[in-house]
Amino acid sequence: MNADFQLSFTPIQLLLSLLLLVVAVASLRLFRNRLLYRLFFVAIVVVGILFVSIPELPYYIANRLGVGRGVDLVFYLLFTGFLLLIAVLYRRLLQHDVILTQIIRQNAIKNYSGIKAQLPEKGSTKRRG
Repeated sequence: MNADFQLSFTPIQLLLSLLLLVVAVASLRLFRNRLLYRLFFVAIVVVGILFVSIPELPYYIANRLGVGRGVDLVFYLLFTGFLLLIAVLYRRLLQHDVILTQIIRQNAIKNYSGIKAQLPEKGSTKRRG
C-alpha cells in the first residue's frame, strides 16, 4: 500500500459512499434502542466507505491475511456475515414460535373456561332450545 495516495472520488465511489451513509442513518433510526446493533451497523458502514474510497485497502488487507484478492476477502466476510444473520434470524423465529404458542395456549384456556361456565351441568333436566 502506497503511503502517498490522493483521496479523489470517482462518481461510483461518491454514489456508493452516499448509499452507505443512507444505510447508516436508516440503521440508526431502525435500531434506536439497540446500542450494539447501531454500533455494528456504523462499523460496517465505516469499513464500507473506507473500502470504497481506498480501493487498494481491501487488497492490502487480503494480502496480509493470505487471501489472493481484496474482492475475495470481501466476499468471504459477506458470506460469513450472511451465515451469522441466518442463524440469528432462525433463533429469533424459534423464540417467536414459543411466544406465539404460549399466547394461543393462554387464550384457549381462557376461552374454554368461559365456555365451560355457560354449559349446562351434567344431569340437568333443563332443555335448551
